[in-house]
Amino acid sequence: MERINIQKTSARSNIVLLAIGWISALLSLVIYPFIFGVVGVIMGILATKNGSKAGLPLIVSSIILMGIGLIFSGVIMNYARRYFGI
Repeated sequence: MERINIQKTSARSNIVLLAIGWISALLSLVIYPFIFGVVGVIMGILATKNGSKAGLPLIVSSIILMGIGLIFSGVIMNYARRYFGI
């Protein structure tokens, strides 16, 4: 019975880690690319250590989106401001 509870807790923590990681990876495109990109990579590593197979794609995409954000964050922000009229 305890084993089932541990697995449920582990699955829930993986879902939370992956959600935080994907949100940070997407935020790294627009604001503070280095900080949010690193947070996404760390969340992916923690999810992978907990046994999730979805952690590796999160790590790779966080690195790619962080790189794009570092290069094009100014361009993306200007386009978004013009598009939304801010």
